[in-house]
Amino acid sequence: MLAYIRVVLGVAGVCLIAGSALAQFPPITDPNKDEAKCQKGTATAITKFTGAKLKCIQKCVATGRKTAGPYGGCFAPGFTNPATNTCIFDPVKGAEAKARASIVKSCANDCPECYAMQGPVCSTGEPTVGDMESQVDPFGNLIFCTEVLGGTPTTAEAKCEDTVAKTFSKFWGAKNKCYQKCQDSMLKGKIAPGSCNPPLPSDPATASCIFDPVKGAEAKAAAAIDKACQPPGIKPACYSTITGSGWVALIESNFDFREGFTHCGSPSGAFLD
Repeated sequence: MLAYIRVVLGVAGVCLIAGSALAQFPPITDPNKDEAKCQKGTATAITKFTGAKLKCIQKCVATGRKTAGPYGGCFAPGFTNPATNTCIFDPVKGAEAKARASIVKSCANDCPECYAMQGPVCSTGEPTVGDMESQVDPFGNLIFCTEVLGGTPTTAEAKCEDTVAKTFSKFWGAKNKCYQKCQDSMLKGKIAPGSCNPPLPSDPATASCIFDPVKGAEAKAAAAIDKACQPPGIKPACYSTITGSGWVALIESNFDFREGFTHCGSPSGAFLD
């Protein structure tokens, strides 16, 4: 009997410990459930928009390479190539319109107060989509710098450029997942408020998700780029000495800034608190 009681008490103790591990911190009421949904939806919309716009540019460049140019219509600020212009600006199916609609849908039930400080984000998707666009456009010109300068890359150089473009989108998406998982845990009380602060989140799982030297989002992105663009001689001359880690650092600085605005006003310690 005593042995049985010890077992029961031991199991109860484990359950209590497990329960406390699931929710150790006071519940967060701001953002509320609907505001958090809005923030998460906005982050997802921005991630998809980044990939969609780069695909519009990349498709234009790929077509131009077949005839050694011209490439001018593929790039900002004009995007004058008809197919590219439609891909980005079509009022229904364009990358911009889809991103705005996604944000509006996610934010239909409630809008974080700090979003209202930025403008009619929850009702129009702006200025969020436009702000993100101003960050993506320069990268399109940097990534496809050979074509921007009027040249046509070799097969190896083109593969390098295309890999950087694809990795940009994949890395943005991977890092967004790291931060979103952190935000979800924080809102459930599993980790302390402020644990998801960019650029150096204090939550160990999130830090590992991003910075682990082998499996982290940074390492995977840098390795993918280096695989396609190294050794020297197979990357465009206009890339100079930049490596995979250099590209990651450039992309990351824009991501961390945007992450702060996406989760503004939350316990993540964002920029508009």
